[in-house]
Amino acid sequence: MSRFKIRCAVLLAGICAALSLTGPATAAPAPNGGLTLRSDIAINARLHELVFTTPDLNAPTYVRVLLPQGYSSARRYPVLLLLEGCCNAAPQARDWTDPAKGNAEAIVGNTPVILVMPDSGKGGFYSDWYNNGHGGNPRWESYHIGQLLPWIDAHYSTVSGRRGHAVAGFSMGGFGAMSYAARHPDRFVSAASFSGALDSNDPQAVTTDEMLAYLDNPVPGSLWGPRSTQEIRWRAHNPWDLAANLRGMHLELYTGNGNPGPFNKTYDGTEGKDVHPQSVSMHNRLNSLGIAHEWHDYGGGSHSWSYWRRDLTQYLPGLMATFAHPPAQPEPFTFTAAEPRFDAYGYQVTVNRNSPAFTTLSGVTRNGFTLNATTSATVVTSTRYRSGAAYQVTTTTSLGKKSQTIHAARDGRLTIPVSLGALTTNQPDIDTLIAQHAETATIAIAEHI
Repeated sequence: MSRFKIRCAVLLAGICAALSLTGPATAAPAPNGGLTLRSDIAINARLHELVFTTPDLNAPTYVRVLLPQGYSSARRYPVLLLLEGCCNAAPQARDWTDPAKGNAEAIVGNTPVILVMPDSGKGGFYSDWYNNGHGGNPRWESYHIGQLLPWIDAHYSTVSGRRGHAVAGFSMGGFGAMSYAARHPDRFVSAASFSGALDSNDPQAVTTDEMLAYLDNPVPGSLWGPRSTQEIRWRAHNPWDLAANLRGMHLELYTGNGNPGPFNKTYDGTEGKDVHPQSVSMHNRLNSLGIAHEWHDYGGGSHSWSYWRRDLTQYLPGLMATFAHPPAQPEPFTFTAAEPRFDAYGYQVTVNRNSPAFTTLSGVTRNGFTLNATTSATVVTSTRYRSGAAYQVTTTTSLGKKSQTIHAARDGRLTIPVSLGALTTNQPDIDTLIAQHAETATIAIAEHI
């Protein structure tokens, strides 16, 4: 999106503020938080346009599903969630299959993968909006991750779970792809960003992200709140801050530098000054963490469909190779989140506070884990222990060691309380928070013989 368009969008938003036939069955409700299919139109033999209603959005929302050639319920197919950038009017779901834009049907050809292309709002940023503390709609993340993907798995012949899901997108959709993958690494085996806005810590990004969100709601602070007072909420969705969660995933980053390239004759500032520095920042962050990824800094190139079509074309072979031989879940794994309650790889963590603050669950194996948090918490493990068996759980903190016997529940989970002392002051910087403002507990787990 050009700076001119952004300025026009912001001006318009300010004015508004001042004026103060195959496929799933139609109208079939899904058990996913009220998601209901209202229509399913076959555009052609492979391409379907679905319309849903959901409590997480205020209006009906579109999804396009591109099935593989020769789709058959006798086999299972992996799923690529393909995300849209900013600023286009609804339904955004149509853009990736528009021959003049994404041309995805031709690019995919006979590749045996299901493409799912949902609406995203003009500036929705793939998030559940803060709305200045009031919460409520839109809740794009809850819809896409909690409702739409499970619905797709339930109604199409898919390879379900992490090994059969990937996510990719351009611009704001590149942000969405990496944010969703980092916030839900147990849901995706691969993620790719095409000219993505990957680091909202960039000063230019703060201004741009807020301006784009105005396209959907001209009230300042609606997306994640004012950066000056709600920085932790911005960082809680920011791919750069959550990059460590991406370990063990197939990752690809594509970006141009805005200079003239094969599909553009003039310099493009959106690519060169806005998203390129953010992609470079993300690349450097992944390198510093030792996380493998493919880096495609291709030089000349603009923020345009010509390059995103090429990016998708180049991404598909590596994606399909990953689907064919998916990497195992990281063991041990590390996961960081700022929400008071979060799930990762079957573990559930509840921190005893209502406000957000970064918490890290690390070194997780069957024999234990480490928890860095700003106050006490409860950790419920995955279903990896013997039902009813007794386990000695030893917690080591700065105050010493404490041992207790905990019996595994019928489903093989252990519920472990972790005492870490009084609530400490939250600081948003993910690199210094854990070192300076959180406490550490190391938990060892051993079965009683």
